[in-house]
Amino acid sequence: MASRLTPLTLLLLLLLARDSTCSTENGTSHSTMEPESFGGERSQENLSMDDSPKNMSIQHPEASSETNSTTIMATNTTFEAPTQPTTPSIQTTAQPTFASCLEPPKSCFDLANHSAEALLGDSLVDFSVKLYHAFSELKKPETNIAFSPFSVASLLTHVLLGAGDKTRRNLESLLSYPEGFACVHEALKAIKSKGFTSASQIFHSPDLELKSTFLNASQRLYASHPQVLGNDSSVNVELINSWVSKKTHGKISHLLDSLPSDTRLVLLNAIYLSAKWKTVFNQKKTTMEPFNLRSSVIKVPMMMSKKYPVAGFSDPTLKANIGMLQLSHNLSLVIMVPQHLKYHLEDLEQALSPTVFKAVMKRLELSKYQPTLLMMPRIKVMSNQDMLPILEKLEFFDFSYELDLCGLTEDPDLQVSAMQHQTLLELTESGVEAAAATAVSVARTLLIFEVQQPFLFVLWDQQYKFPVFMGRVYDPRG
Repeated sequence: MASRLTPLTLLLLLLLARDSTCSTENGTSHSTMEPESFGGERSQENLSMDDSPKNMSIQHPEASSETNSTTIMATNTTFEAPTQPTTPSIQTTAQPTFASCLEPPKSCFDLANHSAEALLGDSLVDFSVKLYHAFSELKKPETNIAFSPFSVASLLTHVLLGAGDKTRRNLESLLSYPEGFACVHEALKAIKSKGFTSASQIFHSPDLELKSTFLNASQRLYASHPQVLGNDSSVNVELINSWVSKKTHGKISHLLDSLPSDTRLVLLNAIYLSAKWKTVFNQKKTTMEPFNLRSSVIKVPMMMSKKYPVAGFSDPTLKANIGMLQLSHNLSLVIMVPQHLKYHLEDLEQALSPTVFKAVMKRLELSKYQPTLLMMPRIKVMSNQDMLPILEKLEFFDFSYELDLCGLTEDPDLQVSAMQHQTLLELTESGVEAAAATAVSVARTLLIFEVQQPFLFVLWDQQYKFPVFMGRVYDPRG
């Protein structure tokens, strides 16, 4: 069996009714119930960055070279096009449209010449670097990071589809989209890859009336067919967990233990990536080699090849060696490792701006793959992150309360309860390759690319030119 790199990302956004008495447009009022926690009272201030949120239980998949998963409490899932469930029709009534609330775009004129796709890719690069810095500032330097900027962007862009004016402008700024980027949804839909699959889904309470314009656009652009939750919380949990399990190929079979009684809207996004090495590693060549942490040296399984095709160079701005390895389906793995042990990964991170990142990727595209003596550790990274502090770090508006979804529903009483992002990424070699190709002696002029200290990685889509996954590896053991 060929070597595989398989990331899986799951993003969950949970919206509850506000815990206050609110007046509706017709003058009547209703009170919402106090949100229940999934497994205890939720306190964002006391939530550990590395702990799973207290309102959900996540079962990590078995260690596998075929799994990488991300979970965010904001239901918008990306994995593969979901099968259309049988859902009751939702009756909508003609109600006045808020002056600041625009209907979802019905046409896109820039998609035919691919300018919208190029603009989306450029925006995703900017957003990815911003998001990386926010993660690294909140995480300790001696920790691994793994996240899918594409998954987070897909979820928030789905929310953008039903956002009112202020929320729309804030989301566009956060995502580095040009103001009024009408083609963004069509551009996201146009991104197709055999290397990763993406799916979205919406679950909502029976009393939450969704606008027909949003429903039609969501189905057309995100292949999302909303499902109505019932009155039995345990049945609702089973319904959501079943959908998640199906879209993650069983890698995440038990996402939630319970739901708050006043759950109004659940948005899911999941991404599953599976790619083979263009040039496989010989498992027999993997040996235990030193890997230099900040204050110690550990031994880790190091994959080795004497003539592995690597495109790379040394970058003076980042003081790093940059290497790109080919994967199937127009994907590649990019590694940025400090040039010397005297340089630290934090220095590289601080110097990495969107402009520098784009310049590095442009130069990699122009670089030739050359036979290289490669030493690279197996990678196993699991990351679980509460995204609300990340958004605060990005100086985003109060996503928990200042949320206007007038394009999605006339109900003004929605607030974000939690937004959680979970990623599992594992890179390994599986199977055995014939020894003939790797038994050639090393010439003195052969290039060398050694990854024996903490490094930054990017899973790059070469066709659409954006990061699908990104992060850093401080300890390859996970």
